[in-house]
Amino acid sequence: MSKVCYGVYILLWMLSLVECKIPEVRLTCIFSESCTLPCSFTPTDALVSIQWYHQESLIFSLQQGGEQLSNGNTWLQVEHISHGNATLFLKRVVVKNKGRYKCVVNNASQTYVVAAVEAPIRMISIDTHPSGVIQCSTKDVYPPPEVHWTAEPSLPSTALQPVTRMFSDGMGLFTVESIVKQNNNSFDHMFVCNITSKYGTQMWTASLQLQEMTGSEGQNLVIPCKAPKNLQFSTLVWTFTNANKTTDVLKYDSRNHKTTSFQDYAEIKDERAFKGDGSLTLENSVDSDHSGIYTCVFSGETTRHLIETSVDIRLSRQKKESVTYNLWMLGIVVGLLALLAVILLIKKYRAKSKRSQERAQGDEEMQSMNTAKTSEEPKAENKLMSQPSGSRN
Repeated sequence: MSKVCYGVYILLWMLSLVECKIPEVRLTCIFSESCTLPCSFTPTDALVSIQWYHQESLIFSLQQGGEQLSNGNTWLQVEHISHGNATLFLKRVVVKNKGRYKCVVNNASQTYVVAAVEAPIRMISIDTHPSGVIQCSTKDVYPPPEVHWTAEPSLPSTALQPVTRMFSDGMGLFTVESIVKQNNNSFDHMFVCNITSKYGTQMWTASLQLQEMTGSEGQNLVIPCKAPKNLQFSTLVWTFTNANKTTDVLKYDSRNHKTTSFQDYAEIKDERAFKGDGSLTLENSVDSDHSGIYTCVFSGETTRHLIETSVDIRLSRQKKESVTYNLWMLGIVVGLLALLAVILLIKKYRAKSKRSQERAQGDEEMQSMNTAKTSEEPKAENKLMSQPSGSRN
């Protein structure tokens, strides 16, 4: 009995060796694009049957009579079969197309293909929020990537404490958002966000610097904007944000050294911009309406570097003195007018009070006269009654 068991173990071991010798190909398919699953065999004069399986489910079949079975997302180039090529093509790859495929030719020859699906990183963004955080994000990525934050000069890990969230859509693609909080010395550091694909095939980098400055009306102001050392960029874009409204200022293309300006009050030096110095000059026509956030963005193939500058355009000293003088004069005039109004009110009140007194005095005199007249009438009547009757003749 032990010999039988020993023989079975030997047979299973030999079968495992045969299984291990079956060719296996590993590849990565790009989301929404076509993908090629290779399968080759030794051609013969005999008719050929081909089956393709995905996770042990039949997805394509070509029988010897020429009959084909397909799920609509796969096809073979039949004309290549005679050359020993049974390669399968996947159309518009989706996430569920990942997994293990098996190619079977004439029910004998087998080839295994292990396909991974990747929606590569195609964009990265970094910006600030009024809530006091810096956010780094990407979208439409699969598998979910890894996010790593650093600072230059370096900060302890406890100072960054990033929070990363991932959301999946109906197609299985991910949106990734990662935030770190600003701190009291945020203006002294550059924040760097690295997003790396799961398979390590890509790494995108976004960095952000914060700065603030003041300017005076009627005077030039230069807003610094320099790219990090050795940064290869293709475009430089300046924008201006005020009252939650963002407008384009200018754009520089390093490939053709062309500058497109959208505002007549701002300019850069092309020869400096080509070397990574895209400092913006605000000419003397600017005023307090140009206070706000100026952002310059260097964009490369897989990099973005932002410098966000808070600019406060203030009144010049001369204008301040003029405004102060005008305010004083206005205050004096308003004060004089108020004093005049008070004087007029007092005079009007006194005049009204005097008339009231005169009217009251007149009424009192009239009342006295009426009282005296009323007292005299009974006396006269009594006098008439006291005379003798004969005297009336």
